[in-house]
Amino acid sequence: MFSHLQQHLPLPAAAFLLALIVPPELSIELGGLRLSSYRIVLLILFIPMLYQLLLNPNNKPTFADWGMVFVSAWCCIALVIHQPFVEAIEKGGILIVEMFGAYLIARTYITRYEQLVAVAQLMTLLVGAVLIVSIPESLSGVHFLRGSEIKIYPERIGLHRAYGPFDHPILHGVVCAAAFSYAYYLCGSHIKRNNRFPALIVCGATFFSLSAGPFIALATQVALTVWDKLSHGLKARWWFVIGTICSGYLIIDLLSNRSPVAFIISHLSFSGQTAYMRLLIFDYGSAEVLRHPIIGIGFNDWIRPSWMPPSVDNFWLLTAMRYGLPALCGITAILLYMVVKIANTPGSGRVRDAGRAWGFTMASFAVVGCTVHFWNATFVLFFFLLGSGCWMLNARSAASSMITAIAMPLNYQPRNTLF
Repeated sequence: MFSHLQQHLPLPAAAFLLALIVPPELSIELGGLRLSSYRIVLLILFIPMLYQLLLNPNNKPTFADWGMVFVSAWCCIALVIHQPFVEAIEKGGILIVEMFGAYLIARTYITRYEQLVAVAQLMTLLVGAVLIVSIPESLSGVHFLRGSEIKIYPERIGLHRAYGPFDHPILHGVVCAAAFSYAYYLCGSHIKRNNRFPALIVCGATFFSLSAGPFIALATQVALTVWDKLSHGLKARWWFVIGTICSGYLIIDLLSNRSPVAFIISHLSFSGQTAYMRLLIFDYGSAEVLRHPIIGIGFNDWIRPSWMPPSVDNFWLLTAMRYGLPALCGITAILLYMVVKIANTPGSGRVRDAGRAWGFTMASFAVVGCTVHFWNATFVLFFFLLGSGCWMLNARSAASSMITAIAMPLNYQPRNTLF
């Protein structure tokens, strides 16, 4: 299972993933700026990675790269307009480091199939470590890594919601669920054909978050994986999935007395109270977007009833609220470009498995982002996994099974160097 770790694991990517599971209590406060472990890693690597992307003549930036530059710049412009200058510089700078920096780590250091497998194996190992901590947490209610100062949520099905090393049980679940397709397609096949033990580890770790959002992310990947197996050999099978989703949306719109979005949100929560609150958030949040469609409202407060909390449990909605529709459209365009490009890239069976792992993971983020906001570890992991698919944009069929699955890597380099 872990045969690729020693030979092919990029050390910068390994340092980043290890930093993600360091509890926030170990962060460093520097002049009002919280430097968590993963932020420190990103700050150290940012300039070397930017050099690789923009100044290295052997590396040609893609539409996705320029899209990330645009989104990062647009978000900073929105903050400069809405926040005091010093605050805008601080928050805009760390936003660039987290968003663009996390993307760059994967974009720069994952350039071959073997490296992606090694990263998938490390992710599965880390999720297994989180599972070991989550079981006693969930059974006892004692949060060993975070301490007794954190908020204790009501029990669900007789169990406590596990935090693990993360800021919230939802983040715990989303981070773990994100590893499912990577574990299924890239780890299991390297132990024994059809061995799904790595995927079961991910399912177990996700379960102990006891949160609807992570369950949705996991269910999305499982459903796509099952369809992939059942529809093998069928033509236009993914167009069938898209058509089914669109048809379902129209049927709900015609038969329900609520909008399709309201109907879906109300059925994707553990409790009616949570569902009702998410519907209100969507209504008032989308109204805020319509009032400020271009540049958003930054980190300023948004119009809502006084009794509603300020949090927005919707990553896509909050992105549009803070930075405007151009930022949201930019991220969406990057995703669509990479999905279409990777789906139409010829390659060996290994490349196709990598494409499925990446595509199903991004699909789960797209769905769960409608009911969960990505922040801290989940936010940077989303952009890291987004960048982990970039090497497939130029993938070609291998000449033989003994040759690496990538004949034209974006930028070959020794695995442990920064330049």
